Amino acid sequence: MQSEIPRIRFFSRFPVCILALSILLFCCARVLTAQQQEPNLPDPVKFVNKFDMVANTVRAVLKEQYDIELEDRQAGIITTRPYEFISGSLTEGEMTKVAINNNHETGSWLKARYSVEAILEIVSSTETLVTVRTTIEALNRGVDGTEKWLPLESLGTYERRILGKISKVLMGKNAKTKKEGFWGQNPQPVDSRPSRFPEPTGW
Repeated sequence: MQSEIPRIRFFSRFPVCILALSILLFCCARVLTAQQQEPNLPDPVKFVNKFDMVANTVRAVLKEQYDIELEDRQAGIITTRPYEFISGSLTEGEMTKVAINNNHETGSWLKARYSVEAILEIVSSTETLVTVRTTIEALNRGVDGTEKWLPLESLGTYERRILGKISKVLMGKNAKTKKEGFWGQNPQPVDSRPSRFPEPTGW
């Protein structure tokens, strides 16, 4: 009878041990996820192109997916309207792939969006510096039913993608220009005028 008491005490504490272990694993997973999500914003890219060419290219690339809200050539700024990239039940999972959620709001996440800002700076007459940044935010519905947009910290995913498209277009234009430097010239007619030097005789 006495030997049964320790066994009963062990099994009575077993659910508590499982609960404590689950909480510990959950905390470790949250810490590991936070450590893995580090912002990696791309550095500005310098293009060996004139300002107008770069500005036109940036605008064209942005117009492919976004609506332009502001374009100030003198200030070197092009911004887009907010673009909704996810909505519904998958919002929270998708937004954490491209941003860090530093908010501690309860409730549910309804949708997420971002806007793009491209900053162009003249380095020289033939060099232009381009910086791309995004503003990401998500719509949260609290337990009391109120809804509000909350900011998220970008991981740099969209910034790198947009800069990659701009680079691809400009590098293609540069390669075409260099190729046309010689091979793109129109053929010149052969000079049919007689030679100014007398031809040797007696050979």
